Amino acid sequence: MSETSKFRVGHTFLIGLAFFSSEIAWAFYNGQIPLMLTLTPENPLGYLTSFFLVGLLMALDNIIGVIIQPIMGSISDGTRTKFGRRMPYLIVGVPVGALFFALIPWQTSLLTLIIYMFFFGLSMGFYRSQAVSLMPDFVRPVNRSKGNAIINLMGGIGVAFGYGFSLLLSIIDRQWIFLLISVIMVVALFVLLWRVKEKESYSYQLILEAEGEKGEKVKEGKKKPGLIESIKDIAAEKDKSTLFILLAIFCWFIGYQGIVALVSVYGVVVLGYPEFLASFLPFIVTIPLLISIYPLSLLPAKIGRRMTIKIGVILWTGMLILGFFFGLIKAPLGIMAIPLAFLGIGWAMINTNSIVIVWELAPTQKKIGTYTGLYYFFSYMAAILGPMIVGGLTDLFGLPSLMLNGAIFFILAFIMMMLVKRGEVELTEEEKLARQKTIQEL
Repeated sequence: MSETSKFRVGHTFLIGLAFFSSEIAWAFYNGQIPLMLTLTPENPLGYLTSFFLVGLLMALDNIIGVIIQPIMGSISDGTRTKFGRRMPYLIVGVPVGALFFALIPWQTSLLTLIIYMFFFGLSMGFYRSQAVSLMPDFVRPVNRSKGNAIINLMGGIGVAFGYGFSLLLSIIDRQWIFLLISVIMVVALFVLLWRVKEKESYSYQLILEAEGEKGEKVKEGKKKPGLIESIKDIAAEKDKSTLFILLAIFCWFIGYQGIVALVSVYGVVVLGYPEFLASFLPFIVTIPLLISIYPLSLLPAKIGRRMTIKIGVILWTGMLILGFFFGLIKAPLGIMAIPLAFLGIGWAMINTNSIVIVWELAPTQKKIGTYTGLYYFFSYMAAILGPMIVGGLTDLFGLPSLMLNGAIFFILAFIMMMLVKRGEVELTEEEKLARQKTIQEL
């Protein structure tokens, strides 16, 4: 077996190319598709005047993902090829996704745009679970926390590049940037295939050895409780901290996803920016997030996880309200960048601690899988509903209200967080070690 227990940083960065190729496309997609969908005086080539409908179409990829990703992840567990069990799906999914991504700006009607969006989302969902699973296939449990940090960093770099490419709209047409990103996706895949040999991963080798001895496929994974059973578990708990942290997660993801879906249109119509600057706005959030995420990960040890999240939620609420007033005066980018930068810092405080609290609230390590599933269920449902809910409110109150509409859900999240009474470190050293081992195995 060529894989050793030594953690290979460079190799893990190469594995992260799979996630990078996905995130760079989604970031540019999230900035451009709302502009292509929305019909405004500034954008007479758009199709829709309802922000609810724009939000519905922006949620299309999450609807597809919630259905297809678990299925494809499970199918890949049972796949055996000379390329491994994950790579075959990347070999198909990345080029097909890149093809439909490149076709998007060449649409000629709302129907063709939706068709390209649908097949792009389907192609990306076809390989996303496998891209995420590559890292734990190669990296042993003891090093998976470090591996996960690198994978998320690669994803963050992809997001930064995706939004950063919006600046090129000032000098070249949109369709060529879509094509450029499609080429980057395919090149990233070729580098991944060249430098990362999945059949050499320790996880795949262990499976092949076990199957060689037993003469049959080894079914991986532990039985996971169903959604209804999981919700019954937390509803039956005397302390409702788990319920309230999940509701808080649901609320802030609704606000976050709703704003992301419409912020580029807001930038053009309300702030009066050209499209390349309006699409660039999320980049200003992403860079402070990447810079601050590690230093801020040390803060909970001093003030606690719940307090760190509350500060992050207050930052979001305050900065969204400030952004609303800046929108009323059509603040230039240099001024608008101030609240946006603080949003990145606030998101680092929220997002790095929320799932950790959920894990901490699991009554036993056997329940960690259940609680992880609930975390992703609530966040995914918010990702689906958020663009529609915030879009609907924006239809009612007008596009200038976008920031305030998002702030409503961060205020609700703060109320929910006030009702979370537990979630700090409450375990003995032995319990912490056992739980950490279980988390690394997820």
